[in-house]
Amino acid sequence: MKKTITLVAALFIGLAGAGKAKADTTCNGVVSNGGSSLFGNLIQNCGFETGDFTGWSGTATTDNPVFTGVDSFASYEGQYEAYIAPLGATDTLSQTVATIAGFTYTIQFALMNDTTPTTDTNSFLATFGGTTLLSQTKTPADAYTLYTYHVVGTGAPETLTFTARNDPGFFTLDSVSVSTTPEPSSFILLGTGVAGLAGAARRRFKR
Repeated sequence: MKKTITLVAALFIGLAGAGKAKADTTCNGVVSNGGSSLFGNLIQNCGFETGDFTGWSGTATTDNPVFTGVDSFASYEGQYEAYIAPLGATDTLSQTVATIAGFTYTIQFALMNDTTPTTDTNSFLATFGGTTLLSQTKTPADAYTLYTYHVVGTGAPETLTFTARNDPGFFTLDSVSVSTTPEPSSFILLGTGVAGLAGAARRRFKR
């Protein structure tokens, strides 16, 4: 069984409907947006298929690999995925992309949490420029969810940033994309997530 999560938030004034996001896209290909083709992904090393954080910036790229890194244990697509799980603090992972004013950008990423917090905590924040896409705290364990958002470009470079902390377990991130439609749109921000069927057992251990 699959479940669907719908998140709606305001970015600029105005709001319009959006097509259904599809969960079977690959970050290296052309994303589908309700049947409309999107230009190629602006994110480098979108599925971490280099086996490391090539193309990415942030504290996650230099943190202790016990807590944060890239491996091939539980990918959403392809062979590799990033795991982000600093203990008692947050790590960031980001890329900056150019935007065209008035064009709609489709942002996608697959996220999984492997452990439900009890007396400890976790948090995950995804932002694009000054816009919050996803904000979670004390998230229960769950299978991969593919989140999709539509944001209007400002014409300035915008940074996609993931900020995460996970004391009891690991957040796993994969299949990240930022793509643009060929025509401007009045969409503000619409997010959907489609959860995958299967989770993964935990193999990494914290000290």
